[in-house]
Amino acid sequence: MKLRKARIVGFQSFRDSGEIEFSDGTNLIVGQNNAGKSALLRALQPALRDDRHRSPEKWAAAALPVPLVRLDIEISGPELETALIENGQNFIPIPDEHDAVAYMDQLLKSPKMQISVSHRPGLMFSAPYPGHDQFAAGTRQSSAVVNVSDGNLTFQQIYNGQDTTALLVHSLWQKSMFYFDPERLTIGESGFAHAPRLAPNANNLPAVLQTLRGDRGDLFDRLVDYLREIFPTVGNLSVRPKPENGNSEVRVWPTEAMERVELSFPLNQSGTGVAQVIALLTAVMTVENAVVVIDEVNSFLHPAAVKVLLRILQTAYSHHQYIISTHAPEVIGFSNPSTLNVVKRLGYESSVQKLDLKKVGQFREVAEHLGVAMADVFAADRIIWVEGPTEELCFPLLFQHAAGRPLPRGTLVTSVASTGDFFFKRRDRQLVYEIYSRLGSAVTPLVVKSIFSFDTDDLSQADIDKMTEQSRGKMHFLPRRHFECYLVDPGAIKSFLQEKDPENANQIDRAQVEATLQRLADNDFKIPEWKGDIHAEDWLARVDAAKLIDKACTELSQTRVSFNKNRDSLFLLQHICSVHPEAIESLAAYVCNLVGAVS
Repeated sequence: MKLRKARIVGFQSFRDSGEIEFSDGTNLIVGQNNAGKSALLRALQPALRDDRHRSPEKWAAAALPVPLVRLDIEISGPELETALIENGQNFIPIPDEHDAVAYMDQLLKSPKMQISVSHRPGLMFSAPYPGHDQFAAGTRQSSAVVNVSDGNLTFQQIYNGQDTTALLVHSLWQKSMFYFDPERLTIGESGFAHAPRLAPNANNLPAVLQTLRGDRGDLFDRLVDYLREIFPTVGNLSVRPKPENGNSEVRVWPTEAMERVELSFPLNQSGTGVAQVIALLTAVMTVENAVVVIDEVNSFLHPAAVKVLLRILQTAYSHHQYIISTHAPEVIGFSNPSTLNVVKRLGYESSVQKLDLKKVGQFREVAEHLGVAMADVFAADRIIWVEGPTEELCFPLLFQHAAGRPLPRGTLVTSVASTGDFFFKRRDRQLVYEIYSRLGSAVTPLVVKSIFSFDTDDLSQADIDKMTEQSRGKMHFLPRRHFECYLVDPGAIKSFLQEKDPENANQIDRAQVEATLQRLADNDFKIPEWKGDIHAEDWLARVDAAKLIDKACTELSQTRVSFNKNRDSLFLLQHICSVHPEAIESLAAYVCNLVGAVS
């Protein structure tokens, strides 16, 4: 399930938002405080409030129109089938003169369908016949009566125009849409029950955690590991029957050891944000294809915790759709958004403006100017400064891939800011080192150790040795020219092109990609190390791989697909890790050495 479009009319600060588009991945809603970001997200909830838009021209309750929210929601045939099985008798439109069984069999196998629904306060979703909009309505308005018998669906054709498609979509939306607001949650206690799935309002969180602990222990342990990464002050998590009433109660431990319950604390008494993060992680780890809405994540999490959370969501649970509002630079600078909308407010009315993602780099630079890097320093015990956002996102993934565990607690990988004295065409690494070393020295009581990892680029071995010696071993250099030199993989590039250009996916195979890389290496990208083999270590260490991959993608797709190293390197890396991880063993070993150097 995915949300594709929304339009908000007459709700809170919105007279008419216009059409707002959403994509897979992370969708950012940005704007100043009180601009209307939260109002936009509240309008997406399954239960819509009757909170009508007011203005100096129209403010009396009797004269205000009832709020209306229009949503375009994408679902799959199997998701529709699940809703039919769970909701008893329903009515699904079918074309006139079509066999009900044959049409429904085809519909329920559909990979995706986009359904437009209307939502008003106090009501379920509604849509005109045919609710699924898979054909033009005829004069007879035929439907299939769907019943459930022993877990199987039966279909019978009728001609009364009944249509419960929108109601089924509402039931799916209620189950799969999770909304997290910045208010402190009191969800640390619930009735004892077997609960494999989190409720949308997370009020059964203790029961779900207790079920996970018993039924899916490895998943529960992974959740605890994530919590330790995000919150250095959280050591462990447990669930117990509360002696006073028998309810399930979540306890938070400051240490990994759990010797006496008196040394733990109820979740309801823990710091702001802990409950939200536990509920959020529980949702994304236990639900398939969720729509996760997070309002002002920065208001209940420290900037460093926000970055770790976003990295976990992007790398381990990217199949979900995220809609996140924020005004904070750490979110804007690290979320790698698929859409970016700005909410502005003038007087009594909010408006939404879509921003060009090609300019998102400008926002990241603004985020860095606002001091994100400084915030990182005060949030970690050990810091690995890296060349840019690609390494910042991928190095923790590489460490977990190689070591089988997350980064050690208190260890942070963060990129050097591209601001001030070192915002040059070619960054002066020595200057970067000196500035950040002074920054580290200023907070020595907080930071135990910090090191630097830079691209080799065109540096000679003598230059590298000199800087390593001058920094007393704190400056480290990738064995190859830059990170993308490890991503020159024909299979990964083929999969990337197919992902970005699915309509032409069958026109490209691995051999074509390899041949294109060979030709480009022999011509446009020819260097002294080229010996006719794209797998040769000497050549991979020196080639400008980022530009090579981009050129190959552009040519193979006939300019339909380009490669952006900050945005797309993660895709190639994940493919290589899963298909032939031996290709990045040396890179993973380098990252493990970095972590070892600060441990």
